Parts: sequence; C-alpha cells; structure tokens
Amino acid sequence: MHILHALFGDPSHIAAKHTLTLKAHQLLASWLRAGEAMMRRLLLIEAAAYPKPNTRPLLRAPRKRTRKLMHFYPETPEKWRVSFRCFTTLPGRRAKRGEPGPIAQHAAADEWTPDRRVLAHASPGNVRPFIFREDRPRRVTNRAQRRRAKRTRAKPVLRQDREWLKHEPPLAFRSAWPLAERYEALRRAFANPRAYAARLARALHATPHRVHELLHAPPDAARHIARLNDLTETAARSWNTS
Repeated sequence: MHILHALFGDPSHIAAKHTLTLKAHQLLASWLRAGEAMMRRLLLIEAAAYPKPNTRPLLRAPRKRTRKLMHFYPETPEKWRVSFRCFTTLPGRRAKRGEPGPIAQHAAADEWTPDRRVLAHASPGNVRPFIFREDRPRRVTNRAQRRRAKRTRAKPVLRQDREWLKHEPPLAFRSAWPLAERYEALRRAFANPRAYAARLARALHATPHRVHELLHAPPDAARHIARLNDLTETAARSWNTS
C-alpha cells in the first residue's frame, strides 16, 4: 500500500485525472492486480483464525437492492460504493459456462483493445488529437461481410490534424474511474481486514471448495511481490490446518 501511494497517490488523485494514458493505465492495473492478489492471501490467513460455527451453514440468495441514484465525486472516495471481492464468481450465483467472474473481468478490462474513434475537432496550439478506445470490432464471418468491411472507409481527418498524425500516432486514453474504485476497495480492506476476514471465513466454511479461487495470481504479481510463492503456500497451509 505504501508503494501504491508513492507511485500513484490516493484513489482521489487517480479519479480526479478522469483519464489515463495507455501506459499509465497498464502500470496502475498491474500494481493493483498484484495488491489484490496479496490481500486475498492475507485475508485467507486471518480467516483461518475464526472457528467453524456449530450451526449448519445456510447459503442465502443475494438480496435485491433498491436502485437509487448515486453521485461519485473524486474528492470524497469514502462515499464511493465499492467492494473488495475475493472470489471469481459472485456469492449465491451459479456461474454459467464460459462466463468470467469479477477477477477475470478486471483482467479482461486491463487487456481491452477495442476499436478506436478519432475525435473530429480542431486541436488548438500544440495539443495533439487523441483517441478513445471503444466498441470492440466485430469479427467478419461471411463473405458478404468481408466485402462490406473492405468498402468501409475510415472517418476523414481534419486538415489541421494531419500534421500531428503524420509525425507521431495520436494518444490513447482510458477512463481512470474503474481503477480508482478498485484502489479504494483495496484500501478499505487493508484498513479494516477483520470484517472482510470474518465474512470470508463464513463463506469458506460453507463452501470450502472455493479456496483455490483465493490463490489465483496474475502473471505479473511475482515481479511486484517478493516471495509470492511462500505467501501462497502459507495461506493454503493455514486454511488446511484450521
């Protein structure tokens, strides 16, 4: 958490930027994935200290929440509606075949490379035009679609923007809010781990086969976390002996 704060500041600082460049987005997402993997292992070690309840575990269906309009402001991250998730699937929900869970969705969002759209507006001064990435392009399946795809032309570029496009590619921006919310959820779990560990212990005593979901780690976590394998073995051993 100290490294995250030193590199990127508070979640409010990230949300205040509104957008991040592609390299900054990838760097922050890489560190967040490593921090979330480490937090799941620490919560598993602490959850092992809670005894198994004598009563029969009851798996309740998720309660329906009343939808209401909520406002999120960068300067008040403590009022954001965020939650730190340990499991790859939502509790009380049977995952469909091929349906990714929250952790897989986060990873997919980090590797997202959809289509691009050049903003058609004049670029004042030395400001280069930039690109928003949106709407993943559809696969061309049949011959008729291939013909139409070949005829499709790119949107025209304004004359005042051609000079920038010739010399260097436009900048690609991504929204900073999803990463800021994940950062805030990680910070809350770090500040008050007891509540998260108690809830995790109840869930694992009811469904012990889901322990392996907590030990999942992204491929770049070993670069950011020293002795990650030792931490994984300690977390797995602590729960098996509880």
